[in-house]
Amino acid sequence: MNRVCLIFLVGMPAAGKTYWGEQIATAYDLAFVDLDTYISQQENASIPALFAQYGEHGFREREHKYLKKAIKDADGVTIVACGGGTPFFYDNMSIMKEAGRVVYLQAETRHLIHNLNDCADTRPLLKGKGDLATYLDDMLQKRRQAYEQAHYILQTKDISLTTFAEIISSCTDRP
Repeated sequence: MNRVCLIFLVGMPAAGKTYWGEQIATAYDLAFVDLDTYISQQENASIPALFAQYGEHGFREREHKYLKKAIKDADGVTIVACGGGTPFFYDNMSIMKEAGRVVYLQAETRHLIHNLNDCADTRPLLKGKGDLATYLDDMLQKRRQAYEQAHYILQTKDISLTTFAEIISSCTDRP
């Protein structure tokens, strides 16, 4: 059986967690789970629909449940792109740290806004926010302390695929 270790990518909405997760998984031939996609598949509903139906609290309950399920179902080294809020609810950050390595993709607000382009309205917590830069800055201030508990903090502007070689190695070599 393969050694199970997960590498969780956390960070603000649009920091590049899904993008880098897919890139890393492809380059290193690893499994990849996008937690939001996983939740959508399990619930047979989109993330915006789940927020609309259950509110943020109900969504976070489901997110917690499926995070634990994704960890349980993992086989080998797996890259997991988490939702931007995943580390802040329940004991998700502790669960992730115990299951593997947590990597905070730290991004500047202008980078987030650039990545969001015209899709901010498809993200439930960003929908209808007038001054997106101020909203994201405020969100980051609230979330920073939790994000910074990660094993690794990487500046998104400096990331390359080789950046992750050491992290993958630390995951597979862990006691």
